[in-house]
Formats: sequence, C-alpha cells, structure tokens
Amino acid sequence: MASQAVKIFYNTLAQSLGKIFAAGVGLVTIALLSRYLAEKGFGEYSTVVAFLGFCVTIADLGLYLYVAREVSKPDTDHPKIIGNALGLRMTASVAVLFGGALIALLLPYDPTVKQTLFLGIAAFVFVSLNQVLIGIFQKHLVQYLVVISETVGRAVNLILIYLLVWKGMPMPYFVGALILANGINLLLTVKFAKRYENFGIAFDFVVWKDILRTSWPLVFSVVLNLLYFKTDTVILSLFHSEEAVGVYSLPYKLLEGLLAFPAMFAGLVMPLLSQYAVNNWEQFRQILQRSFDALILMAFLVLGVFEFFAGPIIDLLKGDRAYADSPQLLQILTLAAVTIFLGTLFGYAVFAVNAQKTMIKGYLLGAITGLALYLLLIPVFGYWGAAWGTVITEIIVASYAYRLVKKTSGQNISLNIFLRALPAALGMALFFYLFDFAWIAEIICGSLIYIILLLLFKAVPLDFVKQILLVRQAASDKP
Repeated sequence: MASQAVKIFYNTLAQSLGKIFAAGVGLVTIALLSRYLAEKGFGEYSTVVAFLGFCVTIADLGLYLYVAREVSKPDTDHPKIIGNALGLRMTASVAVLFGGALIALLLPYDPTVKQTLFLGIAAFVFVSLNQVLIGIFQKHLVQYLVVISETVGRAVNLILIYLLVWKGMPMPYFVGALILANGINLLLTVKFAKRYENFGIAFDFVVWKDILRTSWPLVFSVVLNLLYFKTDTVILSLFHSEEAVGVYSLPYKLLEGLLAFPAMFAGLVMPLLSQYAVNNWEQFRQILQRSFDALILMAFLVLGVFEFFAGPIIDLLKGDRAYADSPQLLQILTLAAVTIFLGTLFGYAVFAVNAQKTMIKGYLLGAITGLALYLLLIPVFGYWGAAWGTVITEIIVASYAYRLVKKTSGQNISLNIFLRALPAALGMALFFYLFDFAWIAEIICGSLIYIILLLLFKAVPLDFVKQILLVRQAASDKP
C-alpha cells in the first residue's frame, strides 16, 4: 500500500512537472512565432489554427468521454469500442475540416490563409484522433504518459520552428511543422496506449450508430461550448485585419496555456466528487468547497502576476515587434482565465452529479450570449469587444454550472476563503507596487511572500492534498 502511495505521488508529480515544462516550451514557441511573423503573419497563423480548431471541435461527437467511460467497464469489448471510436472520429474530422476549408474560400481571407487551411487539415486530424485515446490513460492512472507524448510533440514543433525561422521560411511552413509535431505526438500516444489496450481503426457502421445514440448529449455540450469559447478569434478574423488577430492572439495563447492547470486539478478531485456524489452528499459538499478554496488561492496569484506584469510578459514574447494593445488585452483575458478556473471545477462537478444533460441549457445560454456579444461588439470595438465578450460569457457559464450543482447537491459555496487569502494577496500586491527590480525575480519573490502569508493565515488546505492522493491510491489498488 505504501509503495502504491509513492507511485501515485510520483505519477502526479511527473504529470505536474510535465505540464509546466510543456507550458514553457509552448511559451518559447509563441515567442519565436510572434517575433518572426510579426502581427500580420502571426495573425494569419492564428486564423488558420483558430478556424481549423473550430471545425475539429464540431467533429468531437463526445467520443473522448464515451471511450473514457466504456473502457472503465470490465464487461465491454474494448478493442471494438476504441477502434470504432477512432474510425468514426477520423471520418468526421476529415469531412468537417475539409468542408470548413471549402467554406473558407468564400470568406474575406488572404489567399495564403485559404491555401494554408487545406494544408493544416492533417495537423488537426492527428489532434482529433489523439484526444479519443486519453480515456485509456485515465483508466489506468498513467496520465503522465500523455504529458510525455504531448511534450515531445511540442519540443519537435519548437525545433522545427527554430529551423524555419533560421531559414527565413514563410507562414505556411510553420503549419507544416505543426503537422509533423502532431503526427509524432499521436504516434507516441498510440504506442503508449497499446501497452494497456489492444485496438486498431474500425469502420463498423452498426457500432457507430450505437456510439452516436449514446454520446449525442455530449455532442451538444461540446458544440455549444465551442460556440462561446472559440468563435471570438474566428469572428475577429472576419471583421478585422490579420494584424488585429495577431495582437489578440498573443495574449489569448497565454490564456489557453493557463487553463491546463485548473483542468489538471479538477481531474485530480473528480474521483472524490464522483465517489461522494453517490453515497455521501456531505462529503461531496466539503470536497467541492475545498476545491473552490484551492482554485481561489491559485486565481489570486495569477491575477497578481498578470495584472502587474502584463507588459513585461508580452515584451518577453514579442521582442521588438509592436503588438501595441496586447498587454492590456492580457489583463482583461486574465479575468476570463480565473473565471474559467472556477467554471472548470463546477463543470466537472456537473458531470459527477450526472447532470450533464441539464447543463446543455447552460452551454446553450453561453453560446447564444457569446455569439450575440461577439457579433455586436467585435465589428465596432475589435479585439476589445472580443476580450470583454469572453469575460462576460465565461462568467455566465460558470454561474450556471454552479447553480446546477447547488440545486443537485444543496451546496452553497462559502466565500470565507477570501477573508483568509485577501491579506496574503494584498501583501503580494503591495510588494509588486513598492519594489522595482528584475521583473522575473520580483515575481518569484512576490509569489513566495504570497505563499508564506497563506501558510501563516492557514489558508492552504494541505490535508486536502493528502486526501486527493489517498483516493487516487485507492483507485490504483482496484483490479
């Protein structure tokens, strides 16, 4: 049992460190791209990625969660399920991506963007197939292997981008680098997954029909979630220049990087929420409250760092390029990020209490609100409208998820954590305000001050972390 606890601890630690390393590689990649391509070229690249990302999410079909659930059942035919999920996802992805690229020919994009959209289809087919297999690693508690394959893929992309910059190649070549990197990521994921499950790619239309019959509620959730989270950049690209897209996309990439950490945390507490939602609502409410507290502590730190150092952070990425309004956009989008921190937790809690079908209404509300705000604000206010539209929409969706969980579990979230964390946050902010030296060192010192003050005010739930590890240990002991 003790050895299992050690294994769980090191697996979790490896996963966390891998995520941090992958985020660091991602930041260096963004810096190379934004400096070399400048606002226009980076805007073109971001338009291609955003547009194809929009399309591939439509082809999700809820297959990731379907596979994750079905392979956890001992009496199901795992090879048939995984193989047909892969075949269905590949077919849907190719069809939707190619159709989207055809539609883009009618949109007011630069010819380079239109041509590169067809090139980029392969990159996003690889991403789509990769996502289907994630449930295998969750079942066997080896998610760190996913982090390894993702990190290798990102490192390959970074190396290729560096070589392309050195050679002075145009924007489409960087999408070609993304194809190779995502392909390597998929190959590694398949190699690791086959250690635990035997599967291929299958095209059994009868099984496809059964899969879609089961997963259709998830399709609505994914598509509606997509409409309010990914359409801002696409709509911005339709009404404004590629330079504007580049200015907005630079801080937005940072926002996307931040979201990996609350998702990882919510994934750790999900077994606790699912376990207690079945037989112990009091424990469920306690775990949800403490998870909320932990994310608030993380949110205070993120807000302090990004509100005070948005300028230097953007400068580090952009070099001597302009990106004039990117620091202010980063400050606004940070508000969206901390909202998503909490929304991610409540979203997982919705799944734990088996209310995901009801949550479709919340995603529909978010989609309608988001699209309305983007179409109303972006044509007039450009990327400012996109940023504030994102903040408002995320608040609405997170609030709906919380109200749904509250209705189901009787949980009324306490805000006492603010009273314990606020002095620490103010101490960190005061340090940032009063002192002015090397900004990276200043962030490190301010963060240490924040952590020390949290410990002094007993705001850090250390025993909660131990509880998470114990539950993961128990899960790993099951046959």
